[in-house]
Amino acid sequence: MAITLYDASPSANSDRVKIVLHEKGLAYQRVTLDLAKKEQKKPEFLKLNPYGKVPVINDNGKVLFESCIINEYLDEQYPQPALMPKDPYLRARGRVLVDYGLRYMHEPYWALRGEMLKKESERDQTIIDEKRRNLRELMGYLEDALDDKPYFLGELSLTDIDLLARFFRLEDYGALPDPSLPRLNGWLQKMKQRPSVKPLL
Repeated sequence: MAITLYDASPSANSDRVKIVLHEKGLAYQRVTLDLAKKEQKKPEFLKLNPYGKVPVINDNGKVLFESCIINEYLDEQYPQPALMPKDPYLRARGRVLVDYGLRYMHEPYWALRGEMLKKESERDQTIIDEKRRNLRELMGYLEDALDDKPYFLGELSLTDIDLLARFFRLEDYGALPDPSLPRLNGWLQKMKQRPSVKPLL
């Protein structure tokens, strides 16, 4: 078995796949691209992923890209330990939560990211405060979805892993922790304690 992961550092999308590989105990080789040098846009890489993005996985000649899709493949191809429940509703519910966290929350997240990547003297604090507030309001849905469970679907699943990297950034950008979101704060700390996650912190 030979799995190759084309990644970058830092890269939230790459981290998402590394966590699953670690949870599954799968050995893999890393090919780390320098995104600043546009190595992801070179013709040889575009043959693997026409989007020109990381991560890409090559599992014995089977090439896939898009981190959440890679993770679904890994869970089905290497079923132990299972990272999605058997119940069809729970599986679909997990995908809905990921879609909400990554797509529906994307606009304020991206705007906040844009400000936080600027030099501190050039940031617009009004935009930062507004987008943090927007994001906290949107995260209320995920706060309710956690309810009193340790993980979004009860047991650790791809839903937790796929959302986690985004939540690291929300923390970096000052939208978390927040007293209005105690369950999400607790979930994030619990995820950080997992051996698959610790190397990425």
